[in-house]
Order: sequence, then C-alpha cells, then structure tokens
Amino acid sequence: MSANRDSFTLIKDTFIKAIDILAEDYAGSSLTDIFITVDKESGEVAFYDDEENKVAEIVVFDWVDKQDELSDEAVISVLKDVTEKLNEAERFSGLDIYKPFSVNYSDDSFSVIEELLLISDDSVINWDDEMMKKFDKQFTDFLDKLMKE
Repeated sequence: MSANRDSFTLIKDTFIKAIDILAEDYAGSSLTDIFITVDKESGEVAFYDDEENKVAEIVVFDWVDKQDELSDEAVISVLKDVTEKLNEAERFSGLDIYKPFSVNYSDDSFSVIEELLLISDDSVINWDDEMMKKFDKQFTDFLDKLMKE
C-alpha cells in the first residue's frame, strides 16, 4: 500500500505540474485532450497535450521493469484515482478546454487504452417540451391517485 501511495503522490504531483504548464501554454486556445503514457520497462509516466507534445514526465521507481507484473488494470486504477482526485479539486477548471475534453491513458502511439475522464456539456440535462409534458402528466396522475386514496 505504501508503494501505491508513493506512486499516487508522484503521479499526482507531476500531473499538477503538467496542468500548470498547459494552463500557461494553452492560454487563449482550446485544449481537447491530455494523454498519459506509461513505459513499464523504464517506469516513466509521461503527460502529453492533444498535439502529442510531452508536457511533463516522472519515473515511478516502483514500476521499473514491471512489464510482466504491472497490468494495464493496475495502471488504470492508479491513473483514474489520481485524475478523479484532481477533478474533484477542480484542477482542470484552470485550463482553457474545448468540450468534450478527455484525459486518456494511451499507448506510445497515442491509441487510447482507457478514457480516465470526460468533461462534456452532456452533464446538463436538456428538458424538451415533450418530456416536460409527459413528466407533468405523470405527476398530475400520481397526485390525483394519491388524493383519491
């Protein structure tokens, strides 16, 4: 658990550094993706912008030479945890992003292995007139039935 905590902290601190760099470099333009790659031989965790430019990197010594032992699921678990914590702390709000914006775990050719975070406008529910009419009718029917009992 201690090794995971150390890995988590190293990756989180480096991710924050990458976000700070991207906030400065992308000021006035729109960022659509952040890619994270992991080299299980060297233990390098690297952060890239949407144009595949390396922004920040760290060597996680607990992950060096772990090709056989370190599964993608284990890497995804740590990266997703870090990404969720940073999102909860609103670290991505300082970026000038274009939605949908995503943070992806990818291979060295930037093929996405797992989407770690998606920020889109879909989080807002659009209530159209038909949906509201149906909801209103169902609610009225429910109240009528309740009042009769």
